[in-house]
Amino acid sequence: MTRRPPLLLAWRAACLLPEPLVRGAAALAADALWLAWRAAPPRPAGEGRLGGVRQYARTLAAVRPDVVGRARRRLVRDGLRSYARCWVDVFRVGTWDDDRRTRAFRPVGFEPMHAELAAGRGVVVALSHSASWDVPGAWGSLHLGPVTTVAERLEPPEVFEAFVAARAAVGVEALPLTGGPPPMPTLVRRVRAGGVVPLLVDRDLGGAGVEVDLLGGRARVGGGAAALADVADARLFVLESSYERDGGAPGGWVVVGRAHEVERVRTGPRAARVAATTQRVADLLGEAVRRHPEDWHVLQPVLLPPGPPAAGASS
Repeated sequence: MTRRPPLLLAWRAACLLPEPLVRGAAALAADALWLAWRAAPPRPAGEGRLGGVRQYARTLAAVRPDVVGRARRRLVRDGLRSYARCWVDVFRVGTWDDDRRTRAFRPVGFEPMHAELAAGRGVVVALSHSASWDVPGAWGSLHLGPVTTVAERLEPPEVFEAFVAARAAVGVEALPLTGGPPPMPTLVRRVRAGGVVPLLVDRDLGGAGVEVDLLGGRARVGGGAAALADVADARLFVLESSYERDGGAPGGWVVVGRAHEVERVRTGPRAARVAATTQRVADLLGEAVRRHPEDWHVLQPVLLPPGPPAAGASS
């Protein structure tokens, strides 16, 4: 008998148990992880059982160097709670009805996007691993139109398949980043057909990213959103997502999504256009992360070691 991956067992339990119980357990788990990090002896970021939390604390310190001491420790705690909240959303969003999916997301500044879609033209949306990215996708398939994205191929395969199936259940088509046909031609067709393509860009998952200035340092980020908008000649938006406490919302929290349009660079060779537009995306995402650092879920290294400024980076 094949043993199911622990993540899938947790997923099943989260769907079977009452949601308030699941959310309470997730918050307790986040606090337990935070206390373990507080009590552990210092070690290099990324090493050991708590390596991800150490890396996260280091990243938050770089994002908000003005927050120190007890306030910085609280910031790490709030970030772990937000991360746990995100996982509950991943697990539960497929069980929500249309009304719940609508009330779980609060759009701000979406009027230009709605107008473009109403005219039959698709849009590209760049976003970071902030708050929840599944909740905006589930909302978008109801209120914007067909949503197509790209999913990192995870191991074991049944975990990847579970993510693809969960997104399909809420109307989001997820194409594999690797291990199949290159996703770009399909994404171009989806945009040209009037669809919405949201792409995570704050990590270079494909290995062919663009080096940019980000949060006062340097980072290699995904250039896919800028490249897709360039090839499809589509309007490009950055989605700034954060959690907001709301007593009237399901679960007591709502994802607030603020849309910011990016002025694409339209002159010069394509590679230079994409790099320059990606820097503009990074500027907007960096400002959003600084406003809501506790909702940026990056337990892997993002910022590169200090070095020369990125070529073509904005001043």
